[in-house]
Amino acid sequence: MPTRNINLTSHYDELLGKLVDSGRFKNVSEAVRAGLFLLEREAQTFDAKLEALRNEAAIGEQAYERGEYTALEDDDALNAFFEEIDSSRATA
Repeated sequence: MPTRNINLTSHYDELLGKLVDSGRFKNVSEAVRAGLFLLEREAQTFDAKLEALRNEAAIGEQAYERGEYTALEDDDALNAFFEEIDSSRATA
């Protein structure tokens, strides 16, 4: 396995010590790998959400270009629009 040298703050050094001392991890390397696994999973989730958001934005843009939208002139119209959406969800 490749070896890396890292610098830790005292907070993270203490945390790693507690995790190993508690028996949760056999050694510091195992704890760091678990943390990196979580970071990797978080990055994948973020990327997936961003891709979904981009897809939905593209769908919205295409609908707008086709003229499929509702124009709302003021805050009252916007509030009424959202109230209509909320009430339709409640009855669904």
